[in-house]
Amino acid sequence: MTGREKVRGEGIDLLILQPTPFCNIDCDYCYLSSRSSTKRLAPATLRAALTKVLASGLVQGPLSIVWHAGEPLALPLAFYEEAFAVIASAVGGDQEVSHSIQTNATLVNDRWCRFIRQHQVKIGVSLDGPAFLHDAHRRDRRGKGTHARVMAGVKCLQANDVPFHVIAVITAQALGHPDEVMEFFLEHGIRNVGFNIEELEGTHGESTLTAPAHRQAVLAFLRRVYEYHCAANGAIRVREFDRAYQAIATADVGSSTAAKTANDQVRPFGIVSIDCDGNLSTFSPELLGARSPQFGNFLFGNVNQVDLADVLLHPVFREVANEIATGVELCSRSCEYFPFCGGGAPSNKYFENGTFASTETMYCRYVIKAPLDIVLADLERSLSLAH
Repeated sequence: MTGREKVRGEGIDLLILQPTPFCNIDCDYCYLSSRSSTKRLAPATLRAALTKVLASGLVQGPLSIVWHAGEPLALPLAFYEEAFAVIASAVGGDQEVSHSIQTNATLVNDRWCRFIRQHQVKIGVSLDGPAFLHDAHRRDRRGKGTHARVMAGVKCLQANDVPFHVIAVITAQALGHPDEVMEFFLEHGIRNVGFNIEELEGTHGESTLTAPAHRQAVLAFLRRVYEYHCAANGAIRVREFDRAYQAIATADVGSSTAAKTANDQVRPFGIVSIDCDGNLSTFSPELLGARSPQFGNFLFGNVNQVDLADVLLHPVFREVANEIATGVELCSRSCEYFPFCGGGAPSNKYFENGTFASTETMYCRYVIKAPLDIVLADLERSLSLAH
């Protein structure tokens, strides 16, 4: 197939680019295997990536680019000045592009803030709450906590009027401290928070949350966070509960097809991930470069050598896609939450259950089901009171 031939699909919603696998800190729950490598994305590879993505015919609206999978700001500002110019040249004036960066914020300064504002880059900051929780897991390569440096970056963003959201990881140590976590965010003017659970993914083969005894503690943590979410009257928004409200408002519980199309992680090219060498993956972003005895490294081609259409013929891609589809079908037949999520996150299924052709994971229980249950119970109480 040539670059002029179009790939059949529903469209690329998200392009994840790895500028470098290197990270300047060493979180103990990180799933990335190559975070000591200082390789970086070459301009020619970046141009090839954009050219191949656009030639696929799958970009049917604004293209969202996320710089991730390492610490993006570990590269100098000059790298991004050149990279953004390469992208603008490759896409032309008719294609709308937005940029996001997920960062640990330890390297944020005024120059970065000026660049971020100039290009309207959306910023996500990894911050687990107060220092005693954050520093338990998010340490530098000498074993020292990073909280003070992260907060210096947060204050710099705030001083420069740069909007940002926070992603906090829930570990077993956090479960007894929902009040301290939420009070910390409120005290420091952090208004948008998402909670990731400590998952089994990639090189992170253990989680502090796997014990059955932790299930009720996680649910109690989330219920308390929801109380803050409601009581704050918009002063702080929690991603999981906003998504739950949105899912309830828009889900067509009588249509499994609608649910399947809503989950970009289970359809080919819904999310396209490209590493700094130009290697390409799709489905869950966490699969990029992960290792598997059955599927190798989940890389389905290189943008310097193949078109996106060629990926469809890659034998490992086809095997992965078929197994993911089986897992989605299993979810559709067995799970009442299916209309709200469309089949879960393939990477969680594989690394937690050992196969994509499986159903419930910790991600399902705590990120999808629990917030929905909490919101639905609250709506039922409100409706009862209204009557």
